[in-house]
Amino acid sequence: MKTSYKFLKLSVCFFLLILAACSGGGGGDSDSTSRTADTELSSSGTETTLTGVVADGYLKSARVFLDRNENRAYDNGEPTALSGPGGYYSLTVNPGEGELYPVVVEVIAGETVDEDTGAPVTQGYLLESPPGRWAFISPLTTLVKIEQDKNPSLSEQQSVLNVRSQLGVSDDVPLFSDYLDTGGIAESLVEEYSRTHKAAQVVAGLMGMLQNEILINLGGQAAVNEQALIAYMISDQIMGQAHMIEQAFNAERNLGVTVDPIILASAVSAEIDTASLDAELLVVYQQRIDLGLDYWDMQPPCLVNQYPLPGDNAPVTTVVSVAFDEALDETLLNGGSLTLSGSEGNISGQLSFDAEQKKLTFVPDQVLLPFSDYRVTLSGQLADSLGNPLGEDVSWNFVTIFDQTPPPLPEF
Repeated sequence: MKTSYKFLKLSVCFFLLILAACSGGGGGDSDSTSRTADTELSSSGTETTLTGVVADGYLKSARVFLDRNENRAYDNGEPTALSGPGGYYSLTVNPGEGELYPVVVEVIAGETVDEDTGAPVTQGYLLESPPGRWAFISPLTTLVKIEQDKNPSLSEQQSVLNVRSQLGVSDDVPLFSDYLDTGGIAESLVEEYSRTHKAAQVVAGLMGMLQNEILINLGGQAAVNEQALIAYMISDQIMGQAHMIEQAFNAERNLGVTVDPIILASAVSAEIDTASLDAELLVVYQQRIDLGLDYWDMQPPCLVNQYPLPGDNAPVTTVVSVAFDEALDETLLNGGSLTLSGSEGNISGQLSFDAEQKKLTFVPDQVLLPFSDYRVTLSGQLADSLGNPLGEDVSWNFVTIFDQTPPPLPEF
């Protein structure tokens, strides 16, 4: 839970001021380990020192700064420092600023050292944490922060649950506490802390790869006002493939299949179309941000039910239907939105959409041929109400059977 600053009255004795400063929490989980740093007040009471740790593994020589204008880029005048051994950093800020602004970490390619490997990172990326959560900053706190930014209606707890559940991180490991410090925790939890560390390594690897690819697509550099768009884009790609990370860690838990973070990050990155992460997509992201919605949706509509099922048998009087998880943009519906074809070519029919049930229905104008193969194709141009398209045509086949009852024989 976040803790808020309390303004100390001048009448409070010096001893109590120091005691409150050392025990004030300042951004750690309620069950933070001893490694998690807290807030210290200077003796003058006019400045506050935010101290914390940055990690994937612990990151040394990363630029840490208080992002006062929340543009995810260091600006002159913003408190800044380089992280030291063990990822430790210290920022001198004005009282209360730690609760108001996020702390951002610039991991610099060729300079920042990941103490997991002892070598400089090869691809740079950004880490951050929600305001008031400066004590431990990691790839996982970064995803939580961006989830909150994208979805203002979500509480911090809901954002944490989203990240935790999609990546397969145990509920027993606080995301705002140092998962690398296992001192004092139950032995039964050591493996889950190690697994959380691996999840952060995978996410960090993907962040570096994606940021590098996006910058290449943008001609080698990004403008300051594009940093937030890039952060959203990276988060969407990682969360969109998070099921692969979750499945890998479930296999490690249940089947004893050891997860190698480098191999897993490579497998996940292979599923991402990095060529599409370009300036054109940044424009779409800016338009989505400008809408100011309480929820974030850059995902295409998803099929939740279809009839006939792929490879299934269906009667010659079949009516094709497809249900989605969200409403479609009805202005994009046309004769090519859903097609049914067989050996005789495309079948004519009537297409309709039920907005309440989110279901697309195609009624053929004729009875289908029995014992024949038919193919249903959904156009990749179909999109939800925000304009997110399917992207690629979706097709499947089914086989007709003759299930019509013949008329009764006449009586002679």
